[in-house]
Amino acid sequence: MSGQKALGNGPIVSSLANHSNVVFAVGLATILAMLIVPLPPVLLDVLLACSIGLAVGVLIVTLSAKKALELSTFPSLLLFVTLYRLSLNVSSTRLILLKADAGNIIDTFGQLVIGGNLVVGLVMFLILVVIQFVVITKGAERISEVNARFALDAMPGKQMAIDADLNAGAITDAQAKERRDAIAKESEFYGAMDGASKFIRGDAIAGLIITCVNLVGGIIIGSMNDMSVSEAAARYCTLSIGDGLVSQIPSVIIAISSGFLVTKTSSTESVSHDLTNQMLRNPQSLMIAGILIGAIGLVPGLPKVPFFGLAVACIFVSQSLKKAARKDEENESTAEKSEKAQESEKTPVEDLLNIDMISVQVGVRLIPMVDPRKKSSVFDRIGALRRKFAKELGLIIPLVRLCDNINIEPNAYEIRLFDHTIASGRLEPDKYLAMDPGTVHTPIQGQQTTEPVYGLPAMWISEEQKEQAELCGYTVIDCESVLITHLSETLAQHAHEQLTREDVQQLVDRLRKSQPSLVGDVVGEQVSVGLLQRVLQKLLKDRIPIKNLAIILEALGEHISKTKSATVLTELVRKALRRTITSRYKDQMTGKIMAITFDPHLEHQMVSSLQTQGEELVLSISPELAMQIHEGVAAAWKSAMNKACENVVLLCDSRQRSALAEMLERSLPRLPVLSYDEIEPGTDMETVENVALQTSDAMALNGQQSNV
Repeated sequence: MSGQKALGNGPIVSSLANHSNVVFAVGLATILAMLIVPLPPVLLDVLLACSIGLAVGVLIVTLSAKKALELSTFPSLLLFVTLYRLSLNVSSTRLILLKADAGNIIDTFGQLVIGGNLVVGLVMFLILVVIQFVVITKGAERISEVNARFALDAMPGKQMAIDADLNAGAITDAQAKERRDAIAKESEFYGAMDGASKFIRGDAIAGLIITCVNLVGGIIIGSMNDMSVSEAAARYCTLSIGDGLVSQIPSVIIAISSGFLVTKTSSTESVSHDLTNQMLRNPQSLMIAGILIGAIGLVPGLPKVPFFGLAVACIFVSQSLKKAARKDEENESTAEKSEKAQESEKTPVEDLLNIDMISVQVGVRLIPMVDPRKKSSVFDRIGALRRKFAKELGLIIPLVRLCDNINIEPNAYEIRLFDHTIASGRLEPDKYLAMDPGTVHTPIQGQQTTEPVYGLPAMWISEEQKEQAELCGYTVIDCESVLITHLSETLAQHAHEQLTREDVQQLVDRLRKSQPSLVGDVVGEQVSVGLLQRVLQKLLKDRIPIKNLAIILEALGEHISKTKSATVLTELVRKALRRTITSRYKDQMTGKIMAITFDPHLEHQMVSSLQTQGEELVLSISPELAMQIHEGVAAAWKSAMNKACENVVLLCDSRQRSALAEMLERSLPRLPVLSYDEIEPGTDMETVENVALQTSDAMALNGQQSNV
């Protein structure tokens, strides 16, 4: 490859590449001219020599190719070479019939092959045609047809394998795109070769017909020019057979090149290198072959020298290969011991610093579940999960690496962020997780467990019990769905930790292409990338989509002159995103916001207790009162969920929203905390629960506020 790159940088090759369209157009124009304009014999000799040289060059390049796609233009080359050769046939036929002289090359080929005997010349020409038409061309055509069909059938599987490697983090997006392009090119190449093989077959038929026309036409024209039949046959047969051979030999070489190309498998070496290595890989086979060849030489009447000489050569090569193999084994053993002794020194220290942002590690019993070759594998579902996050939150989740870990329990799995475990669970392979949604009328037996996502009671059941459990009202989930659901919820909960400064810069650069003025005015001079990152992280922490970056930047640009606090700016941005927030949390059936609210007196007292600590606002209340608020909100949320209200939010005054959300984060991380200002005007709201403290708690809160 290095040699090719060096050649590609040369001035001649670069000049030809830059003017390739001109060169190609001139070549086609020359071919068309050869069909019309008579050529002198000297020029025809030059063009015939170019034809032979081109065929030989194509053969050498084909043998040197490591894979078929290195010559993806071969079908087009076949068409060009076939047209060139047929135009030469037309020009040579014109010279043969008009002047009985087609240049030195055709005359020499005719004399050399015929050797004074026309029958021998005709037989040799027909043998070449049969070899090309029946053997080489027919085989290459069939292989191209089969390869085209197999390449097309294998495309979906190869695409799935690429997606699995991409989702597992084994390859990058650029590598995945490169592999997909290679698959598409492979399918197109073999499809084109299937059709291009017809060019070679048609060329052989055309060459045979042209030679017959030259023979018959030459004898007729010779008779018209007062030549005897024998003289005309001798002269025109020599030229016709020479013309046919000069045409068929390059055609046979091109057909052989086509055969080598379509039978070439993907490899890191050329055909000759692979063939030599594979034929000489087993010395024992050469030894047996040498003995058999020597035995054939013992047959009475057969010449001894060639058979015995070949047998001795095979045995000698076999023994030499055995000695070389033993020596290589000794060297490998020594090198292996040396490598083991220096293994720690060979490992770059920098490699130990590389960690995966997101990884899922599974125990040994769960390894088959994460097999990328499995149909509907976890890799495909992780890819769908990444697309879901990008669509709903506007966040591109990094690649998730799946790997086994023998240090954890066989049935366990761990979800890690920056190599730290943030969630874990247990799965039972070949079993299903059954949960009671509250509608089960007939309990079934199973292995009791806890659902890992929401901590609900559940049980593991066998595949035979699945249908019965569904009929009894259980919600039945397979192991893969449990893992993917847990991963989805965990990644959503930690989405803000996955947004790096580099990700923010990429989002800004993408927006700059469509709205350069907005980005130029806000980002950089007014809002740094770091401040924008903190605002976006706070939004993601509350599961607010950041897809509409333009609105976020406009809000920041409007308020950045008033404050540099990321907390305050985030609250202002949330108000600008109220249409998005309302759409996200309103009930899809009724169009209402189902809300838990605070007693007005309690909310007033909570707002009055707000204090500033650095950039953050906090509720300055006693731990006892904080616990009462926690318990009251938790009880209200549970009661709302029991009423089948799914998208329930906690509504509060905008001044205390961030402080209240921070206080409830640990105990109620999945409860959205919204302010009244974040609800789109005109949206209906329904209070499903109201949080109020007992009189004694309220009095204590009043007393605390008085002390403050």
